Amino acid sequence: MARAADCAALAGVTLPGSYGTVTDATLVPAGNFAAPTGGSYDIPAPVCRVQATLRPSPDSDIKVEVWLPQGGAWNGRYLGTGNGGYAGAISYGALANGVQLGFATANTDMGTAPATSLNGQPLIGRPEKWIDWGYRATHLMTVAGKEVLQAHYGQGSQYSYFSGCSTGGSQALHEAQQFPEDYDGILAGAPANNRTHLHTDILWDFDVTHRTPDSLIPQDKLALMTKAVLGACAVRSGGLPNDPYLTDPRLCRWDPGELQCAEDASDTSQCLLPAQVEAARLIYDGPRNPRTGRLIYAGPKRGSESGSTFDWAALQGITVPSDIPQFSGLFYWAFGPNWDWRSFDYDRDMGLLDDLLAAVLNANDPNLSRFSDRGGKLIGFHGYSDALVPTQDFISYYERVVAHDRGKEEVPAASIGGDLISGVIQGPDSPADDDSGASQKTGQYFRLFLAPGMGHCSGGPGPNQFGNVQPAAVPADPEHNLLLSLQRWVEQGVAPRRVTATKFVGDLPASGIAATRTLCPYPRVARYSGQGDTNDAANFTCVRASRTDNPTPAPEYLR
Repeated sequence: MARAADCAALAGVTLPGSYGTVTDATLVPAGNFAAPTGGSYDIPAPVCRVQATLRPSPDSDIKVEVWLPQGGAWNGRYLGTGNGGYAGAISYGALANGVQLGFATANTDMGTAPATSLNGQPLIGRPEKWIDWGYRATHLMTVAGKEVLQAHYGQGSQYSYFSGCSTGGSQALHEAQQFPEDYDGILAGAPANNRTHLHTDILWDFDVTHRTPDSLIPQDKLALMTKAVLGACAVRSGGLPNDPYLTDPRLCRWDPGELQCAEDASDTSQCLLPAQVEAARLIYDGPRNPRTGRLIYAGPKRGSESGSTFDWAALQGITVPSDIPQFSGLFYWAFGPNWDWRSFDYDRDMGLLDDLLAAVLNANDPNLSRFSDRGGKLIGFHGYSDALVPTQDFISYYERVVAHDRGKEEVPAASIGGDLISGVIQGPDSPADDDSGASQKTGQYFRLFLAPGMGHCSGGPGPNQFGNVQPAAVPADPEHNLLLSLQRWVEQGVAPRRVTATKFVGDLPASGIAATRTLCPYPRVARYSGQGDTNDAANFTCVRASRTDNPTPAPEYLR
C-alpha cells in the first residue's frame, strides 16, 4: 500500500556533494496526471513525485524530478531520461513513459531556464549553464536520482538505464563517454553529440536558402523534390516501388538539377529555379570550409526534404517561422548578442566556436572501452529522413567506434560503407549477425538501428514507432520496443538482431496500424522476402547492405 508519509519524508533530503536538496515529495495517485507544462499522462500506479534543485555552481539552477512507482509497480530498475533542444523544462512524457514500464524514472530541465527548447539566447554570458547543458546536469541528475531511489526504497536499483533522443541522444553519448559507470544500458536516438558542427549545418541550411530571393525553396517545391527522389530511388535504395520513403538513401544519387526550370519557363511549383537547385545541392552536401573545401558536417539524405516536423521547410524558417536560423543560440553565446548569421565565416568562426564550446558540448570520442569493459550496452537509432540532425553523422560516429575497436586511428571515407565489413556477414538473419555485421568487439556492446522514412526522433512517412515515442504506443516487449530490447540485452545477454517499427494511420495510434517494417542493426537492411503482405514486418529479413560510401567530417571538425 502506498503511503503519502513515506513519500513526504524525502522532502529536505540533502543530495550528494551538497549540490542541492529535495524541495518537494508528493504521492501522486494512479490515473490522469496533468503536467505543469501542459498535457496529461496516464499513471498506471501511484508514484512518489520527487522534485529537487541542484546547484553545482553559483549560476546553476538544475531542476530534477524523480518518479518512484509504489509497491509492486516498481520493476527494481532506474531509468534516466533525456530532453530536447535547449531544454529549460522537465519532460513529463519521458517520466510517464518510464513509470508506465515500471522504472523509477528521472528527468532534468538541464538547468537552462530561462532558455526554452528552441531559444538558447537567454544563456548569453552564462558559461556555467553551458556546462550544465553540455553534460553536468545529466550526470548529477543520475547521481541524485539514485540517491533518492535508495532513500525511498531502502535499496538500490538492480540495473540502471538511460533513454533519450536529439539532445537526449547527446546526453546519452556524453554519459557513455564521460561517465561510463552511471548506466548499464544506454539508448541514444538521433544524437546531437557533434553539437557545434550540427548547429553549423542548421545555420548552413538557412544561409544557402536565403542568399538570394530565388534561393528559398517553398513547401510545394520541397514536396515535388521528394516525389522525384522516390520515383528515382525507391527501388534503387533497396525498397519496394510503392514505398513512400527510401530504404537506404545513401544509394540515391538523384540531383535536383533534374527539376530545373527551362530557361524560358516561368517560376511554377513544377520546377526549381537555378538558385533553388544550387541551394538544394549545398544542403545535401553540408557545410564546408570555403578555404580548404573540407567537410564540416554531412548534410541530410535524399528523402528528407518534406513530410516530417523538422524538414527543410522548418529549417528555412517557413513552417517554424523565424528570421534567424533555428537553434542558433550557441552562436550568440560565442559571438555576443549582436551576432548576425549573415556574417558567419565557416573558416575563421568555426574554429573560434569550437575553441570555446567543443570541449563542453561535443561528445565525439570513439573510445567507449571504459563503458564496454564494465559490460555496458549501447543501442543507437536514427531516422533516415531526419533533416534536423542528419543521419550520416551517427553512421560516421559508429564507423569510428568500429575503427577504434579494431585498433585503427581512422578509416578513410572512401572505404567506409556497408560492404566494408561484409566478410563476417553470412545469409539473412544468420548467426554471424550476432556481431551486427560490424566487428566482433563492437557488436558485443553497440548496435545502431536506422529507420527508413522516419524524421527527427519520430514521425515521417515510414514506420516510426518502436518505443521511441513517449509514452510508447507499441507493445511493451523487446520485439517492438528498443528500450526493452536493451534491457533484455543487458540482463539476459540476448543481443538485438531486429526490431519491428510500426506506422500508425496518420501517426495516431487510435487510428490503427497502417504498416510494420523490420529494422536491422547497421549495416544490415530489411529486404522483402518476396511473399506475403508488404505491410507486415514478418515478411522482411535482414540482409547484407550494398556497398556505399559514407561522407565523414574532416578530423578537425570532430573535436
